[in-house]
Amino acid sequence: MKRFSILMAVVACSAMAMAQTLNVRQGQVTYAFTAEQAGTMTYSDNGTLLSIGGKTFTVSEIDKIEVNTDAVEDFTVNVLYNGASAQVVVAGNVAPYITPTVSGAHVQVVQGDVSSLADEVAYSLSGSSSDGEFCLEGSYKCGLELRGLSLTNPSGPAINIQNGKRIDVSIKSGTENTLADGTGGDWKGTFRCKGHTEFKGKGTLTVMGNTSHAIWSKEYVEMKNCTINVTKAVGDGINCNQYFLMESGQLNISGVGDDGIQVSYKTDDNDVVIPLSEDADNTGLLSIKGGTLDISATGQAAKALKSEGSVNIDDGTLTLLASGAIDLSDTSDPSYTACIKATDFVQNGGTIKATVTGTAGRGVSATTITTNGGTLDITNSGAGQRGNSDNYTAKGLKGQDIALNAGTISISMTGAGGKGIRVGEGTKTSSWGGGTSYSQVKGSYTQGLADGTGPTLTVKTTGSSVNGSSAKAIKAICAAVLYGGETTVNTATSGAEGLESKTSVDIRGGQHYLRCYDDCINSAGKIIFNGGVTVCYATGNDAVDSNYGSQGAITIGNGVAFAYTTRGDPEEGFDCDNNSYIQITGTGIGISAGAAQGGGGGGGGPWGGWGGGSSSSGSTISNAKQGYAFVTDKISYNAGTYYTLSDASGNNLVTYSFEGRLTSSLSLMTATGMVKGSTYYVKSSTSAPTDATTAFHGLYLGSSAKGTTAVTSFQAK
Repeated sequence: MKRFSILMAVVACSAMAMAQTLNVRQGQVTYAFTAEQAGTMTYSDNGTLLSIGGKTFTVSEIDKIEVNTDAVEDFTVNVLYNGASAQVVVAGNVAPYITPTVSGAHVQVVQGDVSSLADEVAYSLSGSSSDGEFCLEGSYKCGLELRGLSLTNPSGPAINIQNGKRIDVSIKSGTENTLADGTGGDWKGTFRCKGHTEFKGKGTLTVMGNTSHAIWSKEYVEMKNCTINVTKAVGDGINCNQYFLMESGQLNISGVGDDGIQVSYKTDDNDVVIPLSEDADNTGLLSIKGGTLDISATGQAAKALKSEGSVNIDDGTLTLLASGAIDLSDTSDPSYTACIKATDFVQNGGTIKATVTGTAGRGVSATTITTNGGTLDITNSGAGQRGNSDNYTAKGLKGQDIALNAGTISISMTGAGGKGIRVGEGTKTSSWGGGTSYSQVKGSYTQGLADGTGPTLTVKTTGSSVNGSSAKAIKAICAAVLYGGETTVNTATSGAEGLESKTSVDIRGGQHYLRCYDDCINSAGKIIFNGGVTVCYATGNDAVDSNYGSQGAITIGNGVAFAYTTRGDPEEGFDCDNNSYIQITGTGIGISAGAAQGGGGGGGGPWGGWGGGSSSSGSTISNAKQGYAFVTDKISYNAGTYYTLSDASGNNLVTYSFEGRLTSSLSLMTATGMVKGSTYYVKSSTSAPTDATTAFHGLYLGSSAKGTTAVTSFQAK
């Protein structure tokens, strides 16, 4: 033993002189000290312990001490996997704080109090093993470097971080890293972290979850620059409890049995809510600020993105697929397949391509939905389903409060009974006529902002009805207010209305075109054209239908409304059961064409299908702010012909044209500048106006064009 002591001194002197590394090996663990770190090496009095650089070794456990020229970076712990074994090298300056245990290729590290160190400890993992793991315990922030690692643990997580602090996971540039676990266990993820996980770097990490989630973090997950591929997960692709933030990089998730990404702001242990911390403002937040995200979620009630808090999309490109059946195991609270499920959904930018194929699936389902920019494209082919005495139908957007402030939004629904947008809540009340009314209504639906700006919204539904539930482009239980933007709505089947509100419709700005088989706009309450330009073309029912049943049912304010139907009797351009219910409160434009009031129209509201009133009943509008007329001459309107309403001097008030041929027995005519008692003329031409300030789906405003062939004339009331 004395001779061993002298040898140590000589080795130390040699190491100091040549700036080499002193290596102390214990089994599969080596501690590497520089000369400066080694310092003075001392034995214990009984010679059983040896102290080097603040690290105390049991002499009998030392297998070898040698000097070499292999450089070891300070503050690092290197783990190299090689089949059935693993080698661990601990830098000398962190040696006093690190206690590794290695069995085959299973590496467990206990990190002690490193608060006195000038930098964090970084654990560098590389190599390959089909039966290994990396497990870390500790109470301080640290880094994890993946440098070309292929690791499978048949009996648990491949990486198991039992440290509740922030873990900086650096996926090194140019490296391919793969993690997998076994089957049949009770662990939460292949990559499991008890604390905060921050993925970064420019390498690639591929994770397969054969037991539960692929990546699980008890608190938050952040991602930047790197590429993460989840190719399989029995549970979720990524599951975390505080928030998920993607700033950049690429995330691809497929083959998941549950959700693509889920943020629950609860632990998996007894559903205990996580105490608020320095990150409390982000609790329950799933945030995408850049990068490319590709998720395919299949299975019953699967979600591509799910948060029990908020989902915020600021930038990036998201491709989301959700496919799976509805879960009716809890009949009071069915669970649906969805691309995005959250309490609050906000899109400020970026591009989202969402595809839903699951029965009664949703594109975006949240209590509140807000779009402030970006592109949202939803394709939903989910079929409807009858069960538990209720109808379950697919939805593009489903929320209690929806505000489409800006952005480009496109929704295509092909499944039976599908609703492009379904907004608001209430208690159903059955009524005569087969319709449904609602009490205790709550929620809101708005398009655009008060300044007239707004989204470009396109909604198309082609699905038929299912068990009496019709397809709808936009169905609002609450009031619908359109401030601005441009809207295009198409429906193709019986009962498929364009914009239906069980409360009221108020159009204050923007340009809106609705071409529908059934009613273009239907409301149980008032329909008000207070601004903007609206064109409604119905091929199988009324163009605009209010079931309010009193004055103001349809109101022409300062907006422009062009409403017509090519269906023929008994369908109408403006249907509110009595002409006197129409109000003119502003200086806007109202042009309609179709059958007379009371021809059997109605439908869609509580009294739909009954019709009401006598033909052209109540042909006087009280307190009209400008001149108007109900033209009851039968007029044959032809597609491709342009009709100009002008005054006696030939001044153009408005020019309009039709997409289809129709015969009208009632036309409301009112336009800016019309005066009671004056005579007005409608003349036709085959030439479209070329000088209109506004040309929108058959409406030409601000033109000086004149018709050439007389159609009709009337005296304004």
